[in-house]
Amino acid sequence: MTGTIVAPLEAGELPDVASIRGMRLDQLLLLTTGALVVVIVGLLAALSFASTKNLFEDTAGRFKDRLQSQARELGQTVSHTLALTSATSLRDNNYGFLSEVARSITEDNPNILRVQMFDADGLLVADSDKDAKLGESSGGRKAERGWATAFFQDQPVFEFQEPLDYNSQSGKGLIVISYSLNALQKQINELEESKQQTLRQTTLRTVGLGLGFVVLAGILAALQSRSVTRPLGVLTRRVMQLAAGDLSARSTGQATGAGREVKTLGVVFNHMAERIKVLLEDVRVKAQLEREMSLARTVQETLLPGREALQMGPLRIAGLVVTADACGGDWWFRAPLDEQRVVIGIGDVTGHGLSTALVATSATSGFASAMTMREPDQLNSQVLISALNITLAHLGRAEYQMSSALAVIDTQNGLIDYAAGGHPAAAVYNRLSGQFASLPARGPLLGASVTSTYSSRQAQLRPGDIVVWYTDGLTEARDAGGKLYGTQRLGAAVQANASLSAEALRDAILADVRAFSAGQPQRDDITVVVAEFSPAS
Repeated sequence: MTGTIVAPLEAGELPDVASIRGMRLDQLLLLTTGALVVVIVGLLAALSFASTKNLFEDTAGRFKDRLQSQARELGQTVSHTLALTSATSLRDNNYGFLSEVARSITEDNPNILRVQMFDADGLLVADSDKDAKLGESSGGRKAERGWATAFFQDQPVFEFQEPLDYNSQSGKGLIVISYSLNALQKQINELEESKQQTLRQTTLRTVGLGLGFVVLAGILAALQSRSVTRPLGVLTRRVMQLAAGDLSARSTGQATGAGREVKTLGVVFNHMAERIKVLLEDVRVKAQLEREMSLARTVQETLLPGREALQMGPLRIAGLVVTADACGGDWWFRAPLDEQRVVIGIGDVTGHGLSTALVATSATSGFASAMTMREPDQLNSQVLISALNITLAHLGRAEYQMSSALAVIDTQNGLIDYAAGGHPAAAVYNRLSGQFASLPARGPLLGASVTSTYSSRQAQLRPGDIVVWYTDGLTEARDAGGKLYGTQRLGAAVQANASLSAEALRDAILADVRAFSAGQPQRDDITVVVAEFSPAS
């Protein structure tokens, strides 16, 4: 069932999206698209306007040049013809005839506004203008062919000059024909007006098309932005729901038209939400497990003896369990059976974790319970280990097994009765003689079967004997090169620190193991129990 695993966040802890300022994505898309279309249309309009203007100006220039060329050719032709026909009259001083010829030329050709003739001395001898005063100077005109622009009666004209050779000793005369530019100017003005009208039409057409493009682009941008922003808005709301603690929030739909990136974002969000749900569930389970482990460790530490040594007559006992995990599968036990005897037990449940710790705790409590089954004088190591085996077999149903070693020690005479099931033999070192011995005992692992049998053995402790029980986590500790700690190094550690008290020797052995491992992670639980037998004599 999908639901909220964690409590929703308080409203103050959520991001205040309402305070975020700025344009929405659809507005940005619409604005940028419209601006882009306006820029493109503006550039096209400017290009069209410039092209049309340049085309008209080029056409007007060519037309003007063509008309001017035609005017020059006509003026040159007329002036040259007039020069050929007027030479005799000018030589004979027949100025009246020349004036009539000049007037007839202006009357026959309306584009020719004035015809002037100057003699070799530069004096006006004939003029089509009735108001002109003959005999006036030419104003420094040279008797050579050419043309220039000027004004006559406030009208622009081309003045064409043609030398007049009438065999005068003073030189040549000059004919000046003023050709009107009104027709040319009129055509140029008409062309300019046509250009302006065409430019106005082009501008209006471009503006109309531009507005149409802007509207069309705005509609398309609005539709496209809506197809993109709508699924993004839905996804944003789902993200806010997830941030508020609603782990059922999911992105739905295919986000049609939104693009592959938006679809991918929705898929990734759904995957992320599922992962968050799984991770939070893992955190919850882990937290629950840690609480259970902490409770189990508390119970285990309560049942296990403390670090302090137990002094019972000449026998001093000290032990300690160092777990590899939060809870361990190792245990040890010490308790007086009567005023004279004490029982010591040590065990190692196979495996790690909470279940192993529970089995070890049950074994400890079961060991204590077994001591109450019979009268103290009827208890020995064989009875206790057999009872512990039956308890573990029923408890673990053969799924959990344990190695164990038990010993019942008479503190008055040093007699030790011991039994073991799959456990390393205890090491015995006499600090007076410096000799090593062991307490070997055979037997199957506890918990495998209720029918398993165990036998006990007896030995005699001597003054100065030190008995060290341990679990395999001690001898199987490894250094950085993978080398085992082993029983030889354990014996060396015991021999080197034999003069210490039971609890100090225990701590010295554990410190030697840590130094040997040189920072390597602890692979298994380590338990060390030291019994020191030191009678007065």
